[in-house]
Amino acid sequence: MMEKIKPAVLAAALLLPLFSPPAAALSFDLDEAGEWNAVLNTTVTAGAAWRMQNRASDLVGKSNLDPNVCGRTADGRTLYQVCQGLFRTQTFPAAHLAAAPGQFTVNADDGNLNYDRYDVVQAPLKITQDFTLTHGDFGLFLKGLYFYDFVNNDFTERHPNRITPANMLDVGVVSTPGHEVLPLPVGLSILPLTQRSDSVPCPAARNPGGGPCGLVYGPGGVVREKRSDGETLRQIGTDLQLLDAYVYGKLPLWGDKEVSLKLGRQSLNWGESTLLVFGSINQVNPVNANNFYRTGFLVEEVFQPVGLLSASMELFDGATLEMFYQYEWLPLEAPAPGSYFSFLDVGTNNAIDWVNLSFGSAAEDPESVGRLLDSPLSGITNTSLTAERLRDKEPDGGGQYGAALKYYSEEFNAGTEFGFYFMNYHARNPYVSVISVDQSCGKNVTNTVGFILACPDIPLLHTVFQPNDPNGTNDSAVPFDSLKVQLEYPENIKLFGVSFNTTLGDFSLQGEVAYRPDEPLQVDLEDLVFAGFGPTLSNCHVSPGCAGSGSLTGAALGVLGPQFAGLIDQLVNVLGVDFLGGIGANPDGTVGWYPGSDYVDANGNPGAYSDTFDLIIGHLPGAGRAFPSFIIPYRGGVVGSNPGNSYIRGWETFDTYQFNLGATHVAGATDNPFGADQVITLLELGATWVPGMPDLDRLQLEAPGTYTHASAGADGSGANGSRQACSTNVACSYGPDGLRFNPHQQDLGGLPDKLSWGYVIISQVKYESVAPGISLMPQLTWKHDVNGTAPGLATNFVAGRKSGDLGLEIRYKSSLAFNLGYTWFTGGGPYNLYRDRDTARAYVRLQF
Repeated sequence: MMEKIKPAVLAAALLLPLFSPPAAALSFDLDEAGEWNAVLNTTVTAGAAWRMQNRASDLVGKSNLDPNVCGRTADGRTLYQVCQGLFRTQTFPAAHLAAAPGQFTVNADDGNLNYDRYDVVQAPLKITQDFTLTHGDFGLFLKGLYFYDFVNNDFTERHPNRITPANMLDVGVVSTPGHEVLPLPVGLSILPLTQRSDSVPCPAARNPGGGPCGLVYGPGGVVREKRSDGETLRQIGTDLQLLDAYVYGKLPLWGDKEVSLKLGRQSLNWGESTLLVFGSINQVNPVNANNFYRTGFLVEEVFQPVGLLSASMELFDGATLEMFYQYEWLPLEAPAPGSYFSFLDVGTNNAIDWVNLSFGSAAEDPESVGRLLDSPLSGITNTSLTAERLRDKEPDGGGQYGAALKYYSEEFNAGTEFGFYFMNYHARNPYVSVISVDQSCGKNVTNTVGFILACPDIPLLHTVFQPNDPNGTNDSAVPFDSLKVQLEYPENIKLFGVSFNTTLGDFSLQGEVAYRPDEPLQVDLEDLVFAGFGPTLSNCHVSPGCAGSGSLTGAALGVLGPQFAGLIDQLVNVLGVDFLGGIGANPDGTVGWYPGSDYVDANGNPGAYSDTFDLIIGHLPGAGRAFPSFIIPYRGGVVGSNPGNSYIRGWETFDTYQFNLGATHVAGATDNPFGADQVITLLELGATWVPGMPDLDRLQLEAPGTYTHASAGADGSGANGSRQACSTNVACSYGPDGLRFNPHQQDLGGLPDKLSWGYVIISQVKYESVAPGISLMPQLTWKHDVNGTAPGLATNFVAGRKSGDLGLEIRYKSSLAFNLGYTWFTGGGPYNLYRDRDTARAYVRLQF
């Protein structure tokens, strides 16, 4: 019978060129009898990596490409108002944003912006040591690594569009008569409510006339600052990591049976997966992505050892039982924010504590100092479009356990090993949940008068008695900044798995199936945020609706007193119209009159009831129309009517299946056409199946690169009046609608599929002794996600995504090696977030 090739051994050899145990390892006895033996291995690696591509504009946030994308005209007139319309027919801001180049988010591009083509993106020096102490059947094993990255530990980050306490008085737009909240005719410039005296006061140097003046915020400034987040520096700057730390031994059982035990921080590799690890059986040890992306990594550094008590024993001939109890929990470590391979600007382990809430339309404002926004909307809210990220909610360390029964059958296919697995574990990958915003001051009002009575301290009214005090306002109709974001890790996930490995001719075959009943899957992040915005605005979307817009505004306001009546008279006289709607910016920068904004059907006819009311500077809709979330009705709630300051869980549970099938071939010196001493080739096929995934018009799950909402866009995309367009909101307006917050409907093809699959090929060619003591080992890895996208922030498959890696190792004897490599990424369109990150690398490794 052909000797079986263990897939786990081949995987270690193929993932990265490793070396035979170093002959120069330090080994010594601690006593004269030689019963206590110690071995110390040391590996020193030094290298660098270079970016080889220009950044792709579609992988950079829109306002980071053009800070003024949603700003003013060249001559200073208000125009795009942070690309948010305030009337149903004011759709040009959203259309402009949708047409602009770039991503619909500024939360995913820091790593892309920090490194230019040909920059050195990392230059680590790394020392890995392991120490083994043995005495008979017992021992102690310790392993740790230290690294220092000469690039990333002292790195100056570049943010092209950011507002900070240091630059806020310089980047704010001066709003004086003639440059008010709206580009009004000169006759109205004297109105105190149109001059932004409700915003941050102008510094004297920028207001030489000394009149009413405020700073409003659109574009920020270019900010260069030294990387300072402590957790980010630990992950990619410098750190001393304790990897393994366990004791082991054997204890006798009945007869000649014995049990092998390990206690401490250790690795436990179950299943047959090699590279397609997400969702596989191999879930005990979380992935450390920063260790994986560090030039010159070793395989054992990628999967973080955790605290376990593990046991293994032979039950009978060919049958082995393995068990573990895990008492330490560690999360997956995602690429650090701002690092070259980062795809989110927040990280695990509480790295970075804020997120931007715009669709790529606003400047980054980490400390929420840019108040008020350069938009008429800021008259009713003092938002900075920044949300706080709460500290991660981590699970208990204990309560995780598992068992594996492995049976080797000599009779089945001339030798086959079967594995049967069960685990109960806490999630290693993070899930995003939100805390909804505070309830709008106008949530339960239905008309203009009621709004003013309920919201007397909005910025526009607060300034009458306390000018230039935007942070002092107590009322907000759209309190975006009160949204909270939190990473969580669901507990007690169940996994059932089966695996096999066998031989077929010259091939070693291996495979597994991992089944998880009720596995948590991440809900689409944009939908969670829309759900979090449900308590904003009003309930006008719910029948019987509200007073409506476009008629009798003057009368409604006039009852409030002579002051407001006088303002209305000025508006009517200057505009020369009977004021029956609202005033706002036109696409050419002039001021114009906008008719009513109540929802309409496909023929432009009014709906069954009015779902807005007048605020002059805009029409106020119900939250269900502006933010039509799917997760709230999916859980039995009313869209746009969920309570304020309430927890919204970020996941739903579904039965999931992960399939993996691999084949390995080893060709000797006489069996390959390359003249090599050995050629090892591995093919691995994988698939993810979620049979119960709901239709997209009921719920969307998260997928990489999806940054707008699945409902209709303000620009009219997807606005066909369907459930997909409006969720369960009855007041569903057909066609373009400037009152929608979503600028453009997410391409539904980028969202997850029930079935997704792909493959990986790894080929390693060994040339031994090409010169005295010198060996060569080229290696090629090719990964192709053939069809479908799997759900999750980080996943095995994104439809059409491809990557390749070509490496060459030049080894001298068994202790010194020099490596060159190149990694390229392609395919997958905007959903392949590494598509512009081709990388070259070089490193040297010394083992002793």
